[in-house]
Amino acid sequence: MSKNAKRITAGLQALVHKPFEVISGSVLSVDVDAGTMKVQPAGDGEPIAQVRLTAVSGNTDGLLLIPDVDSHVVIGSIDGPGEWVLLVANKLTKATLKIGSITCEIADSKLTFKNQNTLLDISNSAFKMNTASESLFDILKDLLTYISVLTVSTPSGPSSPPVNVSDFTALISRLSNLLAH
Repeated sequence: MSKNAKRITAGLQALVHKPFEVISGSVLSVDVDAGTMKVQPAGDGEPIAQVRLTAVSGNTDGLLLIPDVDSHVVIGSIDGPGEWVLLVANKLTKATLKIGSITCEIADSKLTFKNQNTLLDISNSAFKMNTASESLFDILKDLLTYISVLTVSTPSGPSSPPVNVSDFTALISRLSNLLAH
């Protein structure tokens, strides 16, 4: 054990006055639905199953860190034997923060915010903003469509559609470059 690790261990023992253990190893498997992983301790030892991926227990709120299989991790047991939790990982595939009805999920190329039925997805190519009944893409598409066929009543009868209809049609097709459906 390194000099810093010994100091950290001594400090934690002084704070909690309980036995604990901190070890490193590599991830053998991850069960995202259960919020656990299986870790092979560095050196010798039997694999440790049911290592929690979040420090919050008893509810679904908290920060859930999902490491890659084969990544290097540090796990700790503070609440007693057999109660292991992820402390550090060198490579994550996903992180999810949930507090009440708000969820923020970060993956390799996507960031998602969700608050009940309201959703904001940001990917490396476009973003999506929706509620349960509306989407930003549909609203903007409808707006541009209505503008492109706009006519106005005049003393000599209805006007013709705007002369720049092709510009509005081009904007409608460009929406897909920015917004996802």
